[in-house]
Amino acid sequence: MNFAYIGQNFDAVIGDVSVVSSRYQYAEFTHPFTETGLMMVVPITSYHQQWLFVKPFTFGMWIITILFNIYNALVIYLIERKHSPELQGSVMNQTGILLSLAFTRTFSKNSDEVHSNLTRMTTVAWIFAAIIIGQCYTASLTSMLTIRRLTPQVTDYEALKNANAAVGYGKGSHVARYLEDVLGFKSENLRNFSSPEECAYALKNRTIAAVFLETPLTKLFLAKYCKSFTTAGTTFRDGGFAFVLPKGSPMVPDFTKALLNVSERGTLRDLEKRMLGSVECVDQDTIHDEYGSLGLSTFWSLFLLTGGTSTVALATYVIISLRKYYQREGVSPITIISDIRKYITYRRKRLSRKVSDLESPNTLEMT
Repeated sequence: MNFAYIGQNFDAVIGDVSVVSSRYQYAEFTHPFTETGLMMVVPITSYHQQWLFVKPFTFGMWIITILFNIYNALVIYLIERKHSPELQGSVMNQTGILLSLAFTRTFSKNSDEVHSNLTRMTTVAWIFAAIIIGQCYTASLTSMLTIRRLTPQVTDYEALKNANAAVGYGKGSHVARYLEDVLGFKSENLRNFSSPEECAYALKNRTIAAVFLETPLTKLFLAKYCKSFTTAGTTFRDGGFAFVLPKGSPMVPDFTKALLNVSERGTLRDLEKRMLGSVECVDQDTIHDEYGSLGLSTFWSLFLLTGGTSTVALATYVIISLRKYYQREGVSPITIISDIRKYITYRRKRLSRKVSDLESPNTLEMT
């Protein structure tokens, strides 16, 4: 806004206009109607560090990994149990062995324990997927720990200035001059943003280390991004927001008196509470995704490979076992298929008869 045109093209400016001393040569300001101050907003970096080791993968990724481990172990167990006496015994013993296989077979290097080529095929695909997933987990966790060390929690603006860190401010505001002239930031380290969304995106992606906003804008920003950011350091005093009138305007005292009246009665405070209460926090899950956890979409091809290999091995094992059974019992596979069809037809007839009996109401004659 060009304040030189106040009084020529405008009779007054009603809005969030910052009170700055250099603007008094063109216009006059009413009493500030907002809390004055300039605040530094930084990303939140401290949260449940004891659970950091599960952050490389999403919850769904952990569940799928465990289920596929159990499935692969079940396939190996079914194929190998006839060859290994230790895989037999009570139900409790076999359950324990199955769970043990799910988490130890991947790290087993003893090939003598494997008796079937189908098991070897399943194990190779399983180990291949496990190595890649494990390496990705290690790299992701290392990255998280490294980032945590390189970005300690900011306590004041001096640390940012000494590190030549980039900082942001609202486009078109007087904050840029304040950051450069008063706080001593270099102009090449200043970034302007025209919307809260742009500012939040830059903070989350570490394009900037902090953003400096007037107190009212800071409250709105933190209300919208309630899980991701917080204020740090001291509050720098400024003129706040006020209405603008032409220089020498006789209405300045009237505007100032009206603003003081609504402020002293608590009306401005109530308006602020209602305004902040109406802002919906848009990043409820930001904390969980702060470090970019890897999900199923990254590894679906590996799960398809190991799951498909295990399924093919299991199907092959079942076919071979059935063929051996037919040969041993002297029964033709065609006869077995015919018996299965007869059994299915019999069960369908019984089911349809039960349904028809249920649908037929019992009629009772009342006398």
